Amino acid sequence: MEEKEEITNIIKEFFLKAGAEAEIKKIYTEKEQDKESLIVNIKTKEANIFIGKQGLVLGDIQLLLRKIIKKKIGVDYFLNLDIDDYKKYKEDYLKDLAQNSANEAVRDREQKELLMPSSFDRRIVHLELSKRIDVKVESVGEGENRKIVITPLL
Repeated sequence: MEEKEEITNIIKEFFLKAGAEAEIKKIYTEKEQDKESLIVNIKTKEANIFIGKQGLVLGDIQLLLRKIIKKKIGVDYFLNLDIDDYKKYKEDYLKDLAQNSANEAVRDREQKELLMPSSFDRRIVHLELSKRIDVKVESVGEGENRKIVITPLL
């Protein structure tokens, strides 16, 4: 059996055992910093249950599936699981928030702080603003109080 087909079956079986049917809309691999990433986008009628508050359940499912896939097929992929394009929409929102906050910081010549305890969220903001030369971006704080500070440079 082909690897992608086996992974597809593992994911479908996981969701069936959890009491839901899952349709795999996309599954592909891409190379990212010396590590093979497995990108999987699924659709399910019970999306809210499997996404959870602020995507926390989705993150846990992603970790579990990564471990199951590694154990069953022997390849340690970085798994990026998305359900009903939740991460895509969240990523678009975070990019807009980052750009708008950076614009405000530059316009008002004041630091802007964004409370972001999630490493996924902070990573998106850092990547989005890394292209700008008019602001400096850093993460500060611990745990739930972790935030991003955007400082105007010009």
